[in-house]
Amino acid sequence: MSRIVDSILGFAIGDAMGVPVKHKNREDLIKKPIVKMEGYGTYALPAGTWSDDTSMVLATISSLISKHEINYDDMMKSFCNFMNNYEFTSTGVAFDIGKTTKESLFRYYMRKGLATECGDSDINSNGNGALARMLPIALYTFYDDMNDTELLKTVRLVSSLTHAHEYSIMGCYIFVKYVHFLMSGYDKFKAYDKVKELNYYKFSENARRAYKRFLTTDFYKLDLDYIKSSGYVVDTLEATIWTLLNTNSFMESVVGAINLGGYTDTIGALTGALAGLIYGIDDSLLNEIQNKDYLISFAHKFDEELRLNILKFDEIIDDRYGIIKGSKDVFFIKVGSSGSIYGYQNKYLKMAKRVNYKYGLTVIVASNLADMTLEDDFARLDSYLKEADIYFMGISNGACQGIQKEFACKQIKRMLLVNTPLMINLHKTKEGIQNYQGKLTFVFGSKDPSFNYLPLIQDFRNVNVAIVPGQDHNFSKGDEFLYLPDKYLFNDLEVRLNEGFDS
Repeated sequence: MSRIVDSILGFAIGDAMGVPVKHKNREDLIKKPIVKMEGYGTYALPAGTWSDDTSMVLATISSLISKHEINYDDMMKSFCNFMNNYEFTSTGVAFDIGKTTKESLFRYYMRKGLATECGDSDINSNGNGALARMLPIALYTFYDDMNDTELLKTVRLVSSLTHAHEYSIMGCYIFVKYVHFLMSGYDKFKAYDKVKELNYYKFSENARRAYKRFLTTDFYKLDLDYIKSSGYVVDTLEATIWTLLNTNSFMESVVGAINLGGYTDTIGALTGALAGLIYGIDDSLLNEIQNKDYLISFAHKFDEELRLNILKFDEIIDDRYGIIKGSKDVFFIKVGSSGSIYGYQNKYLKMAKRVNYKYGLTVIVASNLADMTLEDDFARLDSYLKEADIYFMGISNGACQGIQKEFACKQIKRMLLVNTPLMINLHKTKEGIQNYQGKLTFVFGSKDPSFNYLPLIQDFRNVNVAIVPGQDHNFSKGDEFLYLPDKYLFNDLEVRLNEGFDS
């Protein structure tokens, strides 16, 4: 299954495992820990029953799928549908809806305010209800590739449907960014470091102080006694990340979260979601979930929605070319051998969206199939390319094609070649380097095999070479690959928008 599906299912598994022991003391759970799906206990419900947390997540997903956008009014209607009509439940029962959430939904239901003004902004209304339903928003905004200003605004408004105080908003924002970093390929520790490096000065000093331990120390190294597992949003976020960073498998993470005691359903759910992203889920636990097929269907529909309807090209030609439309000048990406226009985890599409947004260029991603050469690409795309200044990025075999095809050199003003396999037709590569008149940069990951052959091209005066430590042929570590064009191809181009872009 996909990471999106595993994350949604992991959320429900953690929720359902935590439901029977919600509010139970940690000391009691240490004596008799929960290690499997159990029933009844705190609520008179069978094993595998998920709580309002999963129901609100499914209600959020339902709105995102039906509207193909974040529609705050429709989202509140979905929440009310859960509360009033028991939709999105596992057993036809709506239970454990938090006070702040319930009051906010009642305000909306009675039409006492706009959807985004229904949340309580009192400092005492900072339970974990908004954080508990933030997973679909984190996944959606990752695929929508929002800039950071737009992302913060979106998180603020989604949280404010029920929880409008900035402590809740900041906790939701931290969680969303952590999910983004995990989705970008960072490991769980590096993702936490990246979250700590972000600028939080759009939040008040009081809000920053509330998360000071989380953001300024390696709090996960603290002993268990220092970790609270209450319903306060700060405690819930800390308990979730502390558990994730101190465990090493899906089962270990979920069991560890639930046996903290307290708000076992929400902390179990959030930890299960993140563990599902990292490790995948435990199928034996999934099989014990009530209304399992309904849940799985929802997760797959959301996965399909994100991949097909949210992050997409403006135009696709025969599945060979993906185009994001902008100015007459073009950023042309030729991918590696047999590569698609999307790339692993949509990396080419994400890059195309970013560059178009930031610089205003038209972006074309060209697949690299055996029956298509760069000459064929340029002939097929003549209407886009004939009057354009072209900024070319080639990856692996696509890099070879770029430097070895002299016909395009007059149009290609700058060329960025990533992990070029130098031993493939070296003579033509050297000839292309010698004849090329524009700015030429080779980038190699230090773990890519071609890195060892750099002496073969370093004598050329018109060649700039950059080495990226720790990266392999696929640039599989983190999201550094996405920013290579900014650093080596567009470093002196004017950014289209004055605001920063950090996605």
